[in-house]
This record gives sequence, C-alpha cells and structure tokens, in this order.
Amino acid sequence: MTEPVHYTEERSALRWPLVFHGFFWPLLMVASFTAVGVTGNYVFMIGVILGLFGSLSLGGIHLAEDRPIGIRADAAGIWIGGIQRLEPKRAGGKRQTKLSRARAQRRQVFFCPWDAVQQVDVITDRAEIRKIAKLGDGVGTSRVEVATRAIKLGLLTAPYMRAVLVLNVELSRASVPEFRPPVERSFWKSGSPQRFAPSPIWCAPTRHPEELRAALAQRLTG
Repeated sequence: MTEPVHYTEERSALRWPLVFHGFFWPLLMVASFTAVGVTGNYVFMIGVILGLFGSLSLGGIHLAEDRPIGIRADAAGIWIGGIQRLEPKRAGGKRQTKLSRARAQRRQVFFCPWDAVQQVDVITDRAEIRKIAKLGDGVGTSRVEVATRAIKLGLLTAPYMRAVLVLNVELSRASVPEFRPPVERSFWKSGSPQRFAPSPIWCAPTRHPEELRAALAQRLTG
C-alpha cells in the first residue's frame, strides 16, 4: 500500500455503543463471578448470567471481531478490512503462513481496483443500513455460525453502525483473501462444513460518512 492516500479510517466500526457493550458486559460477568467467590452469595450469579448473555449477544464478541475493520481509498483502489494490522507486516516482508477461518474475515484485507468498482456509495439512511445489515447478518460471528448459512466474504457489517460504505465489485478482478477450507464439523451441527463464498457486494462501517463521501467524490470526478 504505497499509493498516495485519498482517505483512510482505522477502527471504523468502533462507535461508542459497541465499545460500551464490549467492555461493560464482560466486566459485569467477571465482577459478579468474583463477588460470588468472595461472598458466597449466589445472588450475584444473576450478574454472571446477564454478563454472559450481554457478552455473546450485545457487544463482547462483536467488539473483538469488528475492532480491526478499516477503510482505505488511494490511487489504486478501495481497501476494506484489517488494513492497519497488515501494513506493518507488508513493510517487514512478513507473509501470512496460516490461513484464517472465514469468520475472521474482518482481520483480512479486501481490495478492489477502481476500474473494477461497478458502484460505490456511502449510506446513512437507517432503513437502507438495516437492509445491508441483513445481507451480512451473522457473517463471521461465532454465535450464528451455522452450516445452513454461507459466510458472505466482503460483507463486513458491525452492530450499531450508522453509516456504511457499500460497493459493488467485479469479483474476477477484485482481490479476496484466502481462507481455511470448510471444516467437517461446526459448533452447532457436527458433520456439516462451514461454507463461505465471495459476495459481489462489499461493505464496511464508517464513523465519518461526510469525509468519506467527499474523498470518493474527489477521486471519481478527478
């Protein structure tokens, strides 16, 4: 990634609700569990249960999985995913030797050159964002990793997003990371492989929609 940068946004999924829920529920669970051990009062088990539920459904797991997401637009094209994590590795000449599972796609980098971007937009309408979120519902989250639903590579949705970069890409010319082949067992259903496939629609949340719009407009009209 040595091209002149038009726009870069690291940790683009980290809105305050995600950060709050990501820390609050695990802390509640740990504090309540500690209180049970210290006091012997099992009333604090309520906090343990609530903390566990909140960690799994409201933010704990999501914060860990969505934290790496970033956006970069330069003269070469658009990059989404874990851009801030991979750049130092590239600079040092290190290459990934072990493939990740598809559910960890937010840590990998997806790249599409400008001439393979068929359409690009920054969406802030909540109804449209809900539609995008449904497209990527459960993509990469362990709590909904089921064999009957394929992980859609490139749909990097996140909870609580209020703006999202959406692009239609020509998959034959885009760069999609490699992932570990589907395993023969899943958490929910033994003997069923976890399926995944590249999506022709990519997305990533943004915390600065106006700045991203301006950068895209300048690049597309320049």
